[in-house]
Order: sequence, then C-alpha cells, then structure tokens
Amino acid sequence: MQPPMPAETGRIAWHVITAELHTGMLTLAFASLVIRLVGVWATSGTPVWRGLVRLAEPTAVLAAIGGLLALIASIVTGLLYTWPVEVLLTSSVVLNKIAITAFATTFWMLFVVVRLIYGGRLWDRPRLRWLSFALGAGGFVSLMLVGSTGGHLAGKRSMLDGVLHYLGVNTHLLFTLSRSAVYLALSAVALLVVGTAVRRAVWSWNLEHSREAAAQAEVAPGSSPPQTPSR
Repeated sequence: MQPPMPAETGRIAWHVITAELHTGMLTLAFASLVIRLVGVWATSGTPVWRGLVRLAEPTAVLAAIGGLLALIASIVTGLLYTWPVEVLLTSSVVLNKIAITAFATTFWMLFVVVRLIYGGRLWDRPRLRWLSFALGAGGFVSLMLVGSTGGHLAGKRSMLDGVLHYLGVNTHLLFTLSRSAVYLALSAVALLVVGTAVRRAVWSWNLEHSREAAAQAEVAPGSSPPQTPSR
C-alpha cells in the first residue's frame, strides 16, 4: 500500500533537499574510501594519484560526518513534512524504507565512530582497515536501497529495480523476519559485544601485568642502576 501524495508540497522540498544532500555526501565518502583502500597497495604512480590517495581519507571522514547529519535530517523531514505519521505507518513501502534507513544510519555511524577512535592509523592495521571498508560498503548498499524505495514512494522507477527483481526482492512487500532469525541475530550481537569486552579486558590485564613485571625488574635486588657515560 502506497500513501497518497500530500496536498502541501512546499515543505516536502526540505525532505528532497536533505535526501539529495545525504545521497551525494555519503556516495562521495564511499568513493573516497575505495580510493584510500586501493592506495594501500597502489603506492606508486603519478603525483596526481598520490595526492588523491592522501586526500581521500580526510575526505571520506568529513563527507561521512556531513552525510550522516543530512541523513538524520532527512529522517526528521520525512516523518514531519511528507505524510501524517499515522498514514506513513500503514504503508509497507514506508516501513521498509524506515528499516533500511535505520541500517544505513547504523553503518555510517559505526564508520565514523571507528575512525574517530583509531584515527588515521587504522590503515596500518589490516583488520581495522577491512572493518572500516565493510561498514562503508554496508552503508552505501543500504543507501542505494533507501533511494530505490524512496523512488517508489514518489511514483518513479529505480535503476535498481532490475537487480532487485532478479534477486527476488520486492520492496512493496513488508520485510519480515522469523522469530528464530531475530533470536539468532540478537544472540550474535550479544556474543560480539561480550567477546569484544572480554578481549579488551584480557588486553588491559596483559598490559598491566607487563608493566608491573618491567617495574619489578628495574628495582630487583642486585641490579645495578643505569650508568651515565663518562666524558
């Protein structure tokens, strides 16, 4: 079921503007992320390529932050300036769009958080590097699906319709998960959180233990203090 177009179209322009903003900025963020990832291996090249790789990482971060803010603004304007909420929640297409938008927001938010925590040094660590790319890729794919469902709401076709039809995905039908799938997803998230916390605790304990051992070795009896070289 698709809700009818509202009579007031002036305020809808705010939703259109914010939607175009987050689409453009997050697409730029993902493109910059791909360039930076390729630059890890393609270290040689022209000065133009090396400059492009050097600027890709800060560009991806700034574009992701700006796109994330525009995405949140698009959610607000979509709920307030398009159709009444009671009408929105009766449309399967709108509910699917809300769910996919939640995924896109989560992916890009985690991408920004990981970058702010680890900084540019994450590119020197393969696991963090691929984690960052996976989050950006998940956010970009979710973003394309958001745009596709948005086009359906506007009464237009999407370039992804052929791909989605080939994959057997119908955005007009409400996406549902079985109870077992929900329990499995929640269990996986809980295990991931617990595993991360345990690994962090073990790492902190090992670090503290190594520091204590180093301090005891310095003050051990019979050990000679460090001597300064004579001039």
